[in-house]
Amino acid sequence: MQTAVDRDSHLIADFEVTSDCNDYNSLKKVAQQAKETLKVETIHASADKGYDDHKEIEACVLNGIIPHVGFQNDKEERLIVLEYKASEITEEERASTKPEGIRRCLEAGVLPKCYENTTISIETQENGKLSCFTRNEDDTVTCPTGCTLTRVHTGRDGSAQYQCQSAYRSCTNRCTESKRHKVVLFGPNTIHVPVLMCGGGEKAFTSYPPEEIPYNAFTRMQKRAKKTVVLHIRNDIPAQRERLCLSEHPFGTVKWYHGAHYLLCKGKKKATAELGLSFLTYNLRRAINMAGAERLIAAMQG
Repeated sequence: MQTAVDRDSHLIADFEVTSDCNDYNSLKKVAQQAKETLKVETIHASADKGYDDHKEIEACVLNGIIPHVGFQNDKEERLIVLEYKASEITEEERASTKPEGIRRCLEAGVLPKCYENTTISIETQENGKLSCFTRNEDDTVTCPTGCTLTRVHTGRDGSAQYQCQSAYRSCTNRCTESKRHKVVLFGPNTIHVPVLMCGGGEKAFTSYPPEEIPYNAFTRMQKRAKKTVVLHIRNDIPAQRERLCLSEHPFGTVKWYHGAHYLLCKGKKKATAELGLSFLTYNLRRAINMAGAERLIAAMQG
């Protein structure tokens, strides 16, 4: 069961009953439903580590949802790479809160106004210095910024593929075309693989050996996009701690005060109806405690 709880009133804005065994693929859908219910253009969505899905977080950012999700592996920030699309962004477009306007701004490397003073920041990186991946004696590979990649596949001709998922999420320099992992392919006798680095960063890049000449495959790398948009999403610990008092509170109230320790109905449709009645009762009691029965009845009649 997925619920979206309003931070100020603790009212349940929306909910959904699913048969999913985990919370992946749920963040964007429930947050979007809450946006429509509350009739707002943008919304902040706090969730625990169970919702840490890279694609879902990217979809949220592109649709006016500011995610405050606990990161399972990253400590300080999450990086999202977008394809750069050159365009002139006017102040009116930058002020737009429509998903298409937000997406257009982000792909052009411009931060929309609705994302200012949030956990989201943006930068545009350009292809720059020539660097390289280096294969070590212990059969690991060191990337240009010092991250370690391990072997995941060996070809029949002796070639080897190395990758590191955590390095891709945390490294601020784009050096591979993969959107899921930092991955590189070495030939049987290859020691250095050339790469054009995107971005500066604080770390110094590994220099490509001057005595070597980049092999033919290097020309394909030179044809890739000259610019890349990188979104930085900071880890927001206070928002995640606040979430504990928001999302867990209605569940406990419904269970213990309504006696709903388990469901009486089976099937998603019937379970949705049963929980809808419980949540409606919760919202009514909460509204009466906050505003009083007379004001609530007057609002309904108006």
